[in-house]
Amino acid sequence: MNRLATLVIVSGLLLSGCSDSGSSTSTGGAADSIAPLSAQEAKTLTFMREEEKLARDVYRALFERWNISLFSNIAGSEQRHMDILANMLSRYGLPDPVASDSTGSFTDPTLASLYNQLVDRGSRSESEAIEVGIFIEQTDITDLRNAIEESSHADLDQAYENLLNGSFNHLSAFSSYGS
Repeated sequence: MNRLATLVIVSGLLLSGCSDSGSSTSTGGAADSIAPLSAQEAKTLTFMREEEKLARDVYRALFERWNISLFSNIAGSEQRHMDILANMLSRYGLPDPVASDSTGSFTDPTLASLYNQLVDRGSRSESEAIEVGIFIEQTDITDLRNAIEESSHADLDQAYENLLNGSFNHLSAFSSYGS
């Protein structure tokens, strides 16, 4: 929370110092008052949107295979994560990499390959499926921490923090499954 408050204050100071005297910062439109993302922030946000889709799609496939409600429940949460990131892409005027919402369809070829590998592994046994869930959430946690570290936008940090909290909850659920 302290980091977020600091980021909000610093962002406000930076924005106020960067505006020229002839510009309006409050015209009612969100795009008028939002500083653009750096190229790396934009790349990361775009990737994170599709990475959340990967999680959702793998969990849907593993629910179909094993009928374990945990996968269905967390897939629903991953959809909400996708929606949050779609809103952030829209806010910053970035194209959505989720060109097709079809399960297993990805713009990023690395994610497409990973999807196939994870579904294949998770289809071997219920315990492998749970291990796939643990792997996905651990990967998400690492990627979200990195995204927060590189971000200089309080709203983006807040979105990533919310997703990070969700990933910790998902990891806990997978780790305690069957205990």
